[in-house]
Amino acid sequence: MCDMATGRLELCNRIRMEAEDIERTGFPLEVLPQAVQSVILDMATYENYKIEFIATAMLSAVSVALGGAYRIRIKGDWQSSGALYIILVGRPGLGKTPPLEAAYRPIRKRDYALFKVYEAEMEAWKAAGESGKKPVLKRTVVSDFTPESLLLTHHNNPRSVVILVDEIMGMFNSANRYTNGQLIEQLLTAWSGGALDVTRVNSPVPVHIEHPCINIIGTTQTKRVHELLKKGFEENGLLDRILFVMPKSPKLSSWKNRDEDGERTSLAAVRWENILNKVLALDYDTEAEEKIPHVLSMDGEAREYFFSWWNRKVERINRIEDDGEVDSREMKHPAHVARLALIIQVLRHASGESHLQFIDVSSVKAAIRLNDYFEESYTRIRSFVANDACEDPPKVLLSMLPDTFDTKTAITVGKERQCVSERTVMNYLKELCRSRLLRKSKAGHYEKIMYDKIEKSNESNDESSPRTATDDPLLQPAVFAVLQFLRTERGNSCRTARTANCKWWYSFAETRN
Repeated sequence: MCDMATGRLELCNRIRMEAEDIERTGFPLEVLPQAVQSVILDMATYENYKIEFIATAMLSAVSVALGGAYRIRIKGDWQSSGALYIILVGRPGLGKTPPLEAAYRPIRKRDYALFKVYEAEMEAWKAAGESGKKPVLKRTVVSDFTPESLLLTHHNNPRSVVILVDEIMGMFNSANRYTNGQLIEQLLTAWSGGALDVTRVNSPVPVHIEHPCINIIGTTQTKRVHELLKKGFEENGLLDRILFVMPKSPKLSSWKNRDEDGERTSLAAVRWENILNKVLALDYDTEAEEKIPHVLSMDGEAREYFFSWWNRKVERINRIEDDGEVDSREMKHPAHVARLALIIQVLRHASGESHLQFIDVSSVKAAIRLNDYFEESYTRIRSFVANDACEDPPKVLLSMLPDTFDTKTAITVGKERQCVSERTVMNYLKELCRSRLLRKSKAGHYEKIMYDKIEKSNESNDESSPRTATDDPLLQPAVFAVLQFLRTERGNSCRTARTANCKWWYSFAETRN
């Protein structure tokens, strides 16, 4: 019965994604569990959330809820938690914060309950003359903090903490200005799985966290994202550890006046809370005296797929002769994919659609698809920043040059077509390189950085698999039957599916079984 219900929900989700043209977003929504897809589609429909924002925020929330209770074995002794650093990027008013808060509402609700317990314990402790051990506040979400207080919060809640900041550039700017880079060093160490220590002035005993699990998620506007690229975070490796989300379309969805929106949103929120609470209920290895995490390995098929995927990248990387041409960000892909695979496996388990005994190949494939999406977003951001940062005259010169050229060609084109001096041309080339619109292939030779080609190359490397309902031959008959029904009986276009709720889809599937 459960498989039948999941099958009906899958059909429902695929038809809704087809009708809503979710494929245009580029986000691989279909790799998430069916129950989660349904929640996301409802929230996108009734709250006007961007699919990319709400889905990614939910992945982050699952990572935080899981914390250090479960880890993934990547290779040999190399293990990792599911901790993620994420930044949602978009123009003002695009709706970055509301989906973030919706995804984290169950965790904030739990934090509030822990705060009320702490209040009661503090009152009892004071009433007893402050005798005995002083109560400590356990919480997960932090927004305003110092490096010391962050580690103290993590010490009190060893499972996990998350830095959740609405405008995250303010945090990064203050990190360099007021903490001498201490916070950044902590974040670099925590992401890599290293132990953290801090000695407090008022305590001789240092705070030590052997296996930190610190997540970051925040938002920023497109006009501010360039600040992150100019603070030295690329050089120290922090940028390589961050997953970015920037929707392909900057357009807002129009509001629709529907009486049932509030009810439908509430139902979706309850379903999401139930799923996330199941993740929060997962515990450490309770048979051990101390908190020992469960370590999930990939099964044979998943490991073979994961290794083959990475080894293809290794072969290409090994063909690069110039060390400066090696993309340091790509070297973090195995860790990102492994963490996403762990999160997907846990999310499938919490949705009642899989087990939690090992990481299977479906979770690994889903993680690779998600990682590809995040890298495509990063590519769009780099293109946006590059074009925004560079002055017009150098870009005009670049448009007149071929994809690859030498210094002599650039000088000739600059003199003849822009009427500028050799010195000015050389300054233009330096500016184009600084803006990452151009790179040196070797001494005296340059090549354009073609961001659109990078993105298309990433897409072409994807394993061919059904992306939408009409791509799947097993579902094609049912999908076309439903879409034809929509055209003839519920309107002139499948766009009417946007106002249909999930209950109707279930009814449709039941009546035609």
